[in-house]
Amino acid sequence: MKFDKQIQAIKLCVLCFPYYPSKDTGRGHDRYIFELIENIKASYQHVQVEVLEQGIAKGLRAAGGKLLKSLAQLVAARADVYHATSPMGGATAIMLGKSPLVVTIHDLIPFHVTDYDYSWKYQYIRFCTKLCVSKSDAIVVPYQVTRDEVINSLGADPAKVHVVSYGVDHATYHPKPELKRSPLEVLYIGEVSRSKGVDVLIEAFATIERRVPGAQLVIGGKTNKDQPLLEDLSRKLGVRNITFKGFVPEDELATYYSSTAVMVFPSRYGFGLSVLEAMSCGTPVVVAAALDAPEFIADAGMLVQPGDAVELADAIVRLLTDTQFREQLAQKGFERAQGFSWSNMAAETSKLYEQLLARRRD
Repeated sequence: MKFDKQIQAIKLCVLCFPYYPSKDTGRGHDRYIFELIENIKASYQHVQVEVLEQGIAKGLRAAGGKLLKSLAQLVAARADVYHATSPMGGATAIMLGKSPLVVTIHDLIPFHVTDYDYSWKYQYIRFCTKLCVSKSDAIVVPYQVTRDEVINSLGADPAKVHVVSYGVDHATYHPKPELKRSPLEVLYIGEVSRSKGVDVLIEAFATIERRVPGAQLVIGGKTNKDQPLLEDLSRKLGVRNITFKGFVPEDELATYYSSTAVMVFPSRYGFGLSVLEAMSCGTPVVVAAALDAPEFIADAGMLVQPGDAVELADAIVRLLTDTQFREQLAQKGFERAQGFSWSNMAAETSKLYEQLLARRRD
C-alpha cells in the first residue's frame, strides 16, 4: 500500500546500530535494513530517508566506539519519525528523546538463550528491549508468535505492537530448471553454531549416511567460535561426506539452493531468511519447530522437534528417498514463499509511519 499523493514530504531517520544495511554480509538483520531502506526509496518518493550507520562492529571496543559515533549522529538528526531497527538503537533514541519512535524487535532470543553466547551481551539486549517495549511509540515484530510474547511476557501495549513479515527477493530467488539438483545432497545455510542446531544436524547426518549411501552434507555460513567444536564432532561421529563451505556470497546463494535436494534449518531459536529463500527456489525444507518457525512454514515444510537428531534424520531420509513427496513439498514451499516480499514489508512499515504522524497531528 502506498501513501496518498497529497501527503506532505516526510523526513525518516533510520537508526541501524549495531547492524549495517547490506545484503552481502550474511546477516538477516542487515538484509532487513537494506531492503527496508531500498524499497522505501524506490516506492515512496516523498519520504526523505536519512540513514545513520557506522558499519560492522567487530569486538567490544569497536562496538563501543561505533555506539558513541551513533550517539553523536542521532543528537544532530532532525526527522518527522525515527525507526530504530534493533532494541539497542531504540534504547539510544529513547535516551535522547527522539520521537515518534518505531523499534523493530526481531525476536526475543536473548530471553531464551542461556548457553552459546556471551551473557553480558544478552543482558544488555534484554535491558534495551524492555526499555523499548515501555517507551517507544510503535513496535514492529515479524511474527504473531513474537507479538504474543512481547505482550504477554514483557507487558507491551497490544495497540502498539504490529506484525510486519520479512520478505524474499523473488527476482533473485526463484526456481532455476536449468540447474541439475544433486539428489542426495543436504544443504544448511546460516550461522555455523550450536544455537542454530548445526550440532544436531551433524548427529542426524551420521545416521543418514548409514541409511542413504552417497548422501552428502554441505554447510555454508560464517565461521564462529563453535566451528572447531562442530568439525571435531563430525570426526568423532565418523561423518565422511561433509563439507564446510564457509561464507557463501549473496550472488551464489540461489545456485546453492537450486542445486540441492533438501535445505535444512534446525535452529533451536527460530527463523532464518535462508529458509524462505530456499522455498522460493523450489527447494523442500526441514525446519526445527521452534518459536516462530511453525508460523512461517505452516504445512509447506517438514517441522521437527528442536534438538531431536533422530526425528531430524527421519525427515531428511524421507525427502531423500521419496521423490514424489519431495516434489509435492517443494511445490508447497514455493507457493508459500510467494506470500512474502520485501516490497510488502516496506509498504506496511511505511503505513505505520503515516499512522504515527497522523496521530501526532490530531
